Amino acid sequence: MYVELKNINKNFGSYKASDNVNFGIEKGKLAALLGPSGSGKTTILRMIAGLESPDSGEIIIDGKTVNNIPASKRGIGFVFQNYALFRYMTVYDNIAFGLNVKKTDKKKTDERVRELIELIGLKGLEKRYPSQLSGGQRQRVAFARAIAPNPQLLLLDEPFAAIDAKVRQELRSWLKEMIEKLGVTSIFVTHDRDEAIEVADDIIITNKGRIEQKGSPYEIYQNPATAFTASFFGQAAFIDDYGSFKTFDKIENADKAILRPEFVRVTKKGEVQKYKNSASEGIVERVSFRGSDMEITVRCGGNVLSARRGLDEENISRGEKVDVFIYRMFVTKGDNVYLLENKAVREDTIVI
Repeated sequence: MYVELKNINKNFGSYKASDNVNFGIEKGKLAALLGPSGSGKTTILRMIAGLESPDSGEIIIDGKTVNNIPASKRGIGFVFQNYALFRYMTVYDNIAFGLNVKKTDKKKTDERVRELIELIGLKGLEKRYPSQLSGGQRQRVAFARAIAPNPQLLLLDEPFAAIDAKVRQELRSWLKEMIEKLGVTSIFVTHDRDEAIEVADDIIITNKGRIEQKGSPYEIYQNPATAFTASFFGQAAFIDDYGSFKTFDKIENADKAILRPEFVRVTKKGEVQKYKNSASEGIVERVSFRGSDMEITVRCGGNVLSARRGLDEENISRGEKVDVFIYRMFVTKGDNVYLLENKAVREDTIVI
């Protein structure tokens, strides 16, 4: 592992920001620290950067423990949420800043800065000031400034938070492409699930100072290891009595079930339903157009669920009685999570 955190603990007074944190990141990977506000992700990033010190544990970069090495000596590039560009410096001078601090030869500095300006797609804007740039352009300059001195590790603190939605989407793809091209090990903090899934090679889920799970976006989404991770992804509906749905195995003393929209199929009464005998009746409470599909909110007994329906399917209306079939669900028991598949699917019982 290129970056390792071993048994890291950090307290701010009575608040435990990091609770025995352990994880590793391979060289060249882009990892996301993902979690809700107050989950400890930014504290972890700041400790890796050297801006905070752990109370105990080891931070290891490239095989070397860096706990006692100051931030300026760790060889780390840092991209801040609010860009933190120097207002009275041009694009060129902002990017050159770290190289000038290191007293790099002027010719090499000029070559490096021009190379990066080309790389981030801002050629011709070298003499502009931050106030003359868009939010996306400023973030590109902040990225170029951070990587100009060739850091061994790049840290990004919610790098897209201050950018509007359309530009944010474009920058996600751009950032992933740049990091793959440069091969620099990178860690970014985000609370945006879609952002982490789209950009990261690995996701590290944080919650109340602890690491809930680490894995690829696919692994974490499809196979959550804890109840928190299962509930954190997707547009989850929480069901207290999942036994009210037909043909599911029972888990004794289960806490609740978690249903994502892709687990639910809503059909009109007259439509063919492959598993009709295992479907429940529901009443549609809301129908919302989501661009690529329709989102159906339906009430089954005391439970409110969400499902998706294709635009090529017959319209469903608010107040309409429908059949609701649950393919699978996550069931939690304490901190454990179980994936239950409907027995009708498992046995492939076809009822039309």
